[in-house]
Amino acid sequence: MLASIIVKTSFGQNTFSSPYSVYGIGILNERTSSLNRSMGGTGIAVQDEFNLNPVNPASYGSILSPVSHVFETGFYVESNRYSTSKLSQSKMNGGLTNMSYWFKFKPWWSSAFGVSPFSSVSYNITTQNELGSSGEANYIYKGSGNITQLYWGSAFNIIKNFSFGVNLSYLFGSVHRTESISSVAIPNALTLDNKIYTNKFNADFGVQYKINFGKRALILGAIYDNGLSLKGKSDATLYEGASDTLNTYSKKSLKYTLPPSMGAGLSLQSKHSIIATDVKFKQWTSAVFSNQKVTFTDTWTVSAGYAYLGNPNATSFLDLISFKTGAYYQNYYLKLKGNTLPNWGLSIGASIPVFDGKSSINLTYSLDRLGTLQDNLVLQRSQKIMLDVVIRDLWGIKRKFD
Repeated sequence: MLASIIVKTSFGQNTFSSPYSVYGIGILNERTSSLNRSMGGTGIAVQDEFNLNPVNPASYGSILSPVSHVFETGFYVESNRYSTSKLSQSKMNGGLTNMSYWFKFKPWWSSAFGVSPFSSVSYNITTQNELGSSGEANYIYKGSGNITQLYWGSAFNIIKNFSFGVNLSYLFGSVHRTESISSVAIPNALTLDNKIYTNKFNADFGVQYKINFGKRALILGAIYDNGLSLKGKSDATLYEGASDTLNTYSKKSLKYTLPPSMGAGLSLQSKHSIIATDVKFKQWTSAVFSNQKVTFTDTWTVSAGYAYLGNPNATSFLDLISFKTGAYYQNYYLKLKGNTLPNWGLSIGASIPVFDGKSSINLTYSLDRLGTLQDNLVLQRSQKIMLDVVIRDLWGIKRKFD
């Protein structure tokens, strides 16, 4: 279906606009913060005293006094360019990246809750094929919608330098898809309108262990998610032209089984810098998408990030600015026409202190690439600019800038 593709321009509130979201429940989004996004998604072994790291819930305990509360919310603007061997098109998109709040119950128990996109569907595809004796017809595929996750995470400092964390999530949302056929012989298009609704609870886990030596620390981290099965209700309508309904049915047997995943990370941290790397594995060969004949392949994701944290005790504004950068590479979980789809990206960001250094405005730029031009498939190039606002409550600290 992705052959001879024309991607038309439309706007939506999806975190990722992509023709590859035609499959399953769309493009899956990792739960991240501005810290992770500016470091190429890295975070399994990252500990930061001032910033959230939802990639590994065990990290929530690394935010220390005098920080008592952290609130973060982020937005993005995205520019996508889609290309095949013959065609190309561009599209703008934007929306919310995340909204999170962190606090402590006890010195040994830290918690965070928030909302972030879990998956997004946003595509508009036109192909041309022969329709029997009616000649060439336009086949139009449109999709939109989101699966959103509400999550509550906790980290427990079990023993000195060892923490365990868990995120509990509630997934909910809907996806709307339409398929239309029109030609000269069929001036009034036949359209299949399909709406899928789903909701589900999920949990993922993480651990971190910190080894101090001198003024530096080596941190080991691991995460695990057992996967989940989403059971959706599908309401479909077949109609001719604008409103003539031909048939309506409701089906409750749709099922999307997402695979178990695991990951490990390593970081070397000091008072002023973080160097980190992650490796993640997802067993996509165990996945199932109802009513879609697709070939899955297990995925490996490798990422690395670096952060210069600035000087937290500085009296100069410029010395408080921190910088981060990162990159990732993975093979996409779908294999189309025998082709594996490479997916990689780069990011760079800066954190600018505001309100006497208690809070910050974080700016991140990322460049991502997904797909291939082989066999007339789609190559997608994306550029994002993200703005995150982080508000902290720091008891007893007031900085004065020179």
